Amino acid sequence: MIKYQLKTRQICLFFLAFAPAIKIFTLPSILADTCKEDLWLSLAINTLLELSIICFLLWLSKKQNLTFIQLVEKYFGKVCCKIIIFLYFTYFLLKAFIPINEQKAFIELALYLNMTTNIYFLPFFAVAFYICLKELRVFGRLADIIWFITLFGYVILIGLSIINTDFSAILPIGANGINKILLGSYKASNWFGDSTYLLFFIGHFKHEKNASIKIILSYIASAVMVILFAIVFYGIFTSIAFRQSFALTEISKFNTVINNVGRFDYIAILLLLFANVFAMTLPIYFASKCFNYIISTNKKWIGATVVCSLLLICTLVFAQYYASIEVLFSKFISAYFVLIAYVMPFILLPLALKEKKIEKRQV
Repeated sequence: MIKYQLKTRQICLFFLAFAPAIKIFTLPSILADTCKEDLWLSLAINTLLELSIICFLLWLSKKQNLTFIQLVEKYFGKVCCKIIIFLYFTYFLLKAFIPINEQKAFIELALYLNMTTNIYFLPFFAVAFYICLKELRVFGRLADIIWFITLFGYVILIGLSIINTDFSAILPIGANGINKILLGSYKASNWFGDSTYLLFFIGHFKHEKNASIKIILSYIASAVMVILFAIVFYGIFTSIAFRQSFALTEISKFNTVINNVGRFDYIAILLLLFANVFAMTLPIYFASKCFNYIISTNKKWIGATVVCSLLLICTLVFAQYYASIEVLFSKFISAYFVLIAYVMPFILLPLALKEKKIEKRQV
């Protein structure tokens, strides 16, 4: 009997727990700078791309019980598989860099304005290292808990902010032209790529009845949360939204309740920060697993040490160049994110299915 690492329920909660948290810190202000009131359209395009891949992967999971690595290794060979996994290793490594540094900047500037130091953020790498030593089921168990924390923090922020939102600010729809909207989607690719995690979940969960529709609806719900947050953010700040680097702390501070009582919205912010700690470990975890596969070792601490050390060194050494690196990512490295997250699954997996059909005919 196959013992699966994850359950359908946990994958549903996974999208609700981790997908929204990573996208509501700096992404709204970056998109506001690129496509202004059409920022939600850029998010919608990325969502549709992700959704198409998720639907495809769920369809694939019905056809076989192999994991992604087993599938590629079986039909393309071990050498080719290691090359492909190396591409995913670099993808996850690069994907982790920007969110880690934006969270580091947020904590240092927003919470410790007068006493900035790297010490406050170093414990994150200890948490990431510990999680990398665990089996995949750790994210299922975390999702069972974190989804409520994410949802609770999100509801508080939206509840405090929506009263000050001018929803007419996003009109007219498409005013900035398709080129800027697509450019916004291109820049946002670093924060998306949730379907890539599902790619590595294949073979680790049983495809139960109605599993596909449940997972799809969960992803849609998480996407709606992000799009609504972006609309509320722009509806509050409109033409100066691009100047608000951290949407999370800015979106609710004009509520009259906060002005009278105090900034209890920091409770919601801390809840989302807590959820985001585990969301940021996702690419680190999969990068470490990819590295271990490449060097053919079962010692989990090796991949965990290499990946965490690389990111820690880069975070400390390149901290003062973060703004330039962010521009580099948005202009050039985003193309790599698009290739791996949106193009690669459609190139590799249909070929594997074709090979499987040929194999059946020969039998």
